[in-house]
Amino acid sequence: MKNKWASLVRKGYAIEDLGRPAIFLIPIKKLRKRVSGVSIEKDLHRFLVDNFGAYTTSTIPGFGFWKNTERATISDACREYEVSFLGKGKIPALLKKLAEIAAATGEEYIYVKAGQYSALIYPAKSFR
Repeated sequence: MKNKWASLVRKGYAIEDLGRPAIFLIPIKKLRKRVSGVSIEKDLHRFLVDNFGAYTTSTIPGFGFWKNTERATISDACREYEVSFLGKGKIPALLKKLAEIAAATGEEYIYVKAGQYSALIYPAKSFR
């Protein structure tokens, strides 16, 4: 994979290409839910550090808005997570984890943006 930063290398600094970002939102109140004795938040933390080495998170100052399957508008305070990846190899593991979180928290789906693409990740059994 070509390093997109290579043309910017100069004396005085080094650049490590982290690849493209993946960003996803999870309702804050759902992060407190416990599965197998561990909070979703703590389990997700371990997963992201183990699989991506690092991540960032921030609480969205407002709310996320979306329509559910009944076309009703839903809103909730969300936490935004971001990880970076080189290539596409790690994306399936992230998408599987997000589907598991959606199922465990009773969410219909989780919004994710990876690179330049956006998607809704549904638990396998609930895909419409």
